[in-house]
Amino acid sequence: MRGAVAVRRALAAPVLLAGALLAAAGTLQPALAQPGRVQPGDAQQEAETQIRHAFTLQHQRADDALEWMQNEMSPQGTIELQRATNTLVLRDRSSVLEHLLALLRDFDHPRQQIEFEIFILEASRRGSGDPRSELPAQLTDELGNWLAFTSYRLLGEGQFEATEGENVRYEIGTEFRLGFRVGTVLLDRRLKLYGVEIERSRSAVLDERVFNGHLNVWVGKPLVLALPYRGSDASGLVVAVTVRSPREDGLGAGD
Repeated sequence: MRGAVAVRRALAAPVLLAGALLAAAGTLQPALAQPGRVQPGDAQQEAETQIRHAFTLQHQRADDALEWMQNEMSPQGTIELQRATNTLVLRDRSSVLEHLLALLRDFDHPRQQIEFEIFILEASRRGSGDPRSELPAQLTDELGNWLAFTSYRLLGEGQFEATEGENVRYEIGTEFRLGFRVGTVLLDRRLKLYGVEIERSRSAVLDERVFNGHLNVWVGKPLVLALPYRGSDASGLVVAVTVRSPREDGLGAGD
């Protein structure tokens, strides 16, 4: 089918290996060892895998839901993306399919505003003192828990709002530019930021890209990203991102 992407999950290797070990040990029952013989339970499971359901998303991007749905399917399940109509075509056992559709209905909530709070810090292992008092207490705790730097200097901070699915470009302080596409808040309160680019521009120096990639952020909890800085082992660049949304209480779209 032109314009469609189909994905099928393979059976996990450990299952095949376990079967081989059982056969070698002679522990399989004769009925299971006979090729071509179908057990009643297998026939029922095979029939269940034939259920097919097309789900057209009204608010969110089907592309963004694709990876998430793949991880929730059974090994026998398949999923097809039809970009032209923003549709996912699911095929799986009835019990699994019911679960997938419930997740998709929650995923396809009307797009909402997301609040972003971003800090960019110069961090050092050689400095004295700890000027983290300028920062929110929750971020200060995260820095102390995960990083071994002894001092921090604030290079820039920003607070802004963006809508799910929106492309964002934002200048932080006098040196940094940030760009990404906002994903969709999932039921477990995760949010993916796609194509995150952080660039630094200094006087008489060409633009420098200090980060390029995707980020998964937990709603309400700072994500701390430590990056190399000026080629020194003693210092680094720390980017802290916190997102908040109306769904921060964990309720689904229909609650």
